[in-house]
Amino acid sequence: MKKPTYITGDHSISPAFDNKSRLVYGTSGLGGVWGKVEQRDSIDALLYAFENGISALDTAPSYANAEYYVGMALREWKGAKPFVSTKIGRLKGKDAFETKLDYSTDGMKRSLDNSLKTLGLDKIDLLFLHEPQLVPMENIEEVLNTLKRFKAERLVSSLGVGGNPSEVFKPYIIKENFDVVSGFLHMDACNLSAFNGEIQSYQKEGIAYYAASALHFALLGNRFEKYKSEGVDGEWITQLDLEKAIRVKAVADKYDMPLATLSQRYLFSIKEADRVVMGARTPAQIKSTIDDWKAGKLSEELFNEVTDCIIT
Repeated sequence: MKKPTYITGDHSISPAFDNKSRLVYGTSGLGGVWGKVEQRDSIDALLYAFENGISALDTAPSYANAEYYVGMALREWKGAKPFVSTKIGRLKGKDAFETKLDYSTDGMKRSLDNSLKTLGLDKIDLLFLHEPQLVPMENIEEVLNTLKRFKAERLVSSLGVGGNPSEVFKPYIIKENFDVVSGFLHMDACNLSAFNGEIQSYQKEGIAYYAASALHFALLGNRFEKYKSEGVDGEWITQLDLEKAIRVKAVADKYDMPLATLSQRYLFSIKEADRVVMGARTPAQIKSTIDDWKAGKLSEELFNEVTDCIIT
């Protein structure tokens, strides 16, 4: 496995995105897919983020009420408009586990039109094709042509893949089709499997990478003890992920640092993460994330120590 590269420059800006913010506010949690949220809390969390320098956010129709809350926050916000990405292909369900899909041309056009209206925008900065592993491959050319038409019509500025692609989808991840991949659970403080060829293939194509789910579905956060005592599901979170998280937790304890803080700052330190997507459901949670962001990358020595825990 190729080791991740320690970022030596300013951790807060992304050369792949014109030296704009590297931190992205992911809105699935504040939208309510993982549990009940208060509308005002979600809007206030977004406004707090904008006020404290987060100028990029990611949302989706399938994130419950996230697009609606983002639209309301953008209407209240008086500063510069943040960079906004949303997704297409997966529709709103009752929670994170109900999967409703529509990759038809008409369905994707309706979804994009609704996102623009809900968000109060004339153009989406980055449109992700959601759940690439579920795209019907017999219709892939129609799907790609539809996305490119949205770009040609200036409804979107750039296109991305939103999720971990299947093997049959990967050959379509070329610069001609996509500008960005947003992957999850493959680049964080207990799993670096993205470096087993995936990142290298994107770099070869000049495709940027969003590293999402920095806390590995909370294994590296407030569910660590639960997973440690009750076990993991074996699908999204594997036994190997848990074993590596336990090693990293020992490092966090050694330096008297919360596991979540160490894990987030570790991801901030990885150069190959062109952007880092952080989730927070409440103003208190986004404040904690921003505190970690301001604390910055880890020392190179500590970064290497954590890396060794993961790859050995």
